[in-house]
Amino acid sequence: MQLTQALQIKEDKINELEQRLINLDQERIKKLIDKEKELSEVKGELVNKLSGEDTKEIPKEKEAKQKELDELQQELSRTSASYDANRKKKVLNQVNKFLKAKGGFLTLREEAIKKLQNCLESFINKEGNTIGSTKDLKTSNLADKYTKEFQYILVKYNDGLLELNKNYYSLENIVQENKELEVSLMIENILQLNSFNLDKYKIFKFATNSQEGTRIQLNSNMMAEDINSLRKNLNELKLELEQEKKELRNLAAD
Repeated sequence: MQLTQALQIKEDKINELEQRLINLDQERIKKLIDKEKELSEVKGELVNKLSGEDTKEIPKEKEAKQKELDELQQELSRTSASYDANRKKKVLNQVNKFLKAKGGFLTLREEAIKKLQNCLESFINKEGNTIGSTKDLKTSNLADKYTKEFQYILVKYNDGLLELNKNYYSLENIVQENKELEVSLMIENILQLNSFNLDKYKIFKFATNSQEGTRIQLNSNMMAEDINSLRKNLNELKLELEQEKKELRNLAAD
């Protein structure tokens, strides 16, 4: 827990420093643009004076101002490039956080499916060993017990959506803040941020027999159906994540 907190503090500090660099570049760009405008106006005034009298020194002054303007434009170009590079880095960092959260979510979903499968197998084994005149009652009691266990697992692992959702909104906000960057548009398309739907990650969207964890009793067939549905969804999400990572690797390399 302490290590996690320490890493989070370090990450927050890095993010803060990166944002300060972006802000400094932004402030410098504004000053350079103002200075560029000022020099352009002075240069224009000098050109107008060339048509008047006593213009001997004006060409030299004009040349000096042009040199100053050229140097300023070069600095403006460098600063703008730095500004865009730092913003792109910030966007890509948030993309990596989102992908990490998504990968972590899928790992938890896989863990949930394994536990659900173990629960089902235990239920089937115990059910198969039930004999005697009270078999129906014992089977019903077993169903009650394993239904509770099965649905407890579902409810517990459904909470994993919070971190994924938080990282999605953080990414969406950063992409919108930097929407004029080409990389933002490409990320928006690759990750389909505009059509992001949390429903396809919700455990009860696929474990439909469990009815949001409130069903009184499940039989083994119903449990198996829910597990198979969740496993199919997991495989689809894994393929989606791998495709996203592949496309984003190509993007980061550009």
